[in-house]
Amino acid sequence: MTVCGRCASFGTAEWTPDRPRDRPMWRPVQRRPRSDVEAAETLAMVDDYGAKIRKAREKMGMNVEDFARKINEKESVIKKLEKEELNPDGKLIRKIGSALKIELLEVGEAPVAARVARRASTGRTLGDIWKISQSKAKDEEEEEKGEPPPQETK
Repeated sequence: MTVCGRCASFGTAEWTPDRPRDRPMWRPVQRRPRSDVEAAETLAMVDDYGAKIRKAREKMGMNVEDFARKINEKESVIKKLEKEELNPDGKLIRKIGSALKIELLEVGEAPVAARVARRASTGRTLGDIWKISQSKAKDEEEEEKGEPPPQETK
């Protein structure tokens, strides 16, 4: 490298770069979700979450009214959760989990992408239906004028 005289006083004439540390060529990497949505899609409610909530609540010595008041929810919401008539959102799951010190989510299977058909459908499309309706409307106009409709050829 070429530098001016004043800048040369800041360094030395010889420089050798540090050798890179020996690292393995590969290391196993856990696949991380690409987004928060993908991460949430892999989580699923545990089986029999209603009974799990009820057992944890009763173990802590709370009735439905006390528990509802503690997590600031309606009693009807708690009753529906315990009967598994309500699918709770993420915020409610976290509130219940932290209040009862239980885990309601488990890692499920990653969603599988749907297969895309490679061949075009053999059924009618909206465009086909539109063309048919347009030709019928044209035929009706010609009948009103007294002209014979054109013959279709196949």
